[in-house]
Amino acid sequence: MAMIFGGAGLALNNFLSPGAYYIYPSEGVIQWTEPYLDLSGRVEVGRGSVDDRTAIIVFIGQSLSVNSVPTAYVPVNPNSIDQLNIWDGKLYRAKDPLLGINGGDPAHRGTWLLRMADKLISDGHYDRVIIVPMAVGNTRVGQWSDPGLEPYLFNRINTVGLRMRDAGLPCTAIMWGQGESDTSAGTSQASYAASLQKVIGEFNHAIPGCPMLIAREAYYYGNTSAAVLAAQASVVNNTTVFAGENVELIPPSGRYDNTHLNEAGADQRATLAVAALVAALGL
Repeated sequence: MAMIFGGAGLALNNFLSPGAYYIYPSEGVIQWTEPYLDLSGRVEVGRGSVDDRTAIIVFIGQSLSVNSVPTAYVPVNPNSIDQLNIWDGKLYRAKDPLLGINGGDPAHRGTWLLRMADKLISDGHYDRVIIVPMAVGNTRVGQWSDPGLEPYLFNRINTVGLRMRDAGLPCTAIMWGQGESDTSAGTSQASYAASLQKVIGEFNHAIPGCPMLIAREAYYYGNTSAAVLAAQASVVNNTTVFAGENVELIPPSGRYDNTHLNEAGADQRATLAVAALVAALGL
């Protein structure tokens, strides 16, 4: 069921301010995070009919949820999957590499997001899926939760809420997939959980009423973090925040560098994510 949100709850209550829509460039602060914004060959689409058979899903996290899979995925249902480009606020027919997130170089053209959207339609859960990608590679949870820390990723949550409001899009789910950088940094359970709660709180302001799924995701070049995984589990309340897909289940054979997903790993994650959505949303 799509959850409708209202403008009064948006975090920045000056809707006419140009600054509310500004996205601070991350590539000057976090290496290799320049967004893919090439509109060549892109087809702009209208909002069209949006009902209970339409899923609008926001994806936030780090490099596993950007254009990091080696090859582009071609959907089975290409005319039923669209994306919101958070940089210009327009809807486009979705295709890898996705707009607005980093990657898209010749060695990294694909995502697991399109695979998941395809499965949601092919499995009969929805007739149309609109994806809203906003992940940034190589990010820590603290960079998403601290409004005073460059590259000000916390502010993007509000911007995405404004973009969705202006496009007339309700919200079906928000999917959080992040943790590798905090495994590397040795972030404690308490610190990670506190930061993640701030992210959840800001989404509650920017897109109120939209359920959030938290992936179990910490595997980083052969290591994982019990602290990060415990923190991710601790914020789940099964009312507004639900367990997302368990990315730890994807073996090294599903990762081309023992961290990032290859085509098999992307397909496995998509399957796990669909199952998580089915459980959380009661599909």
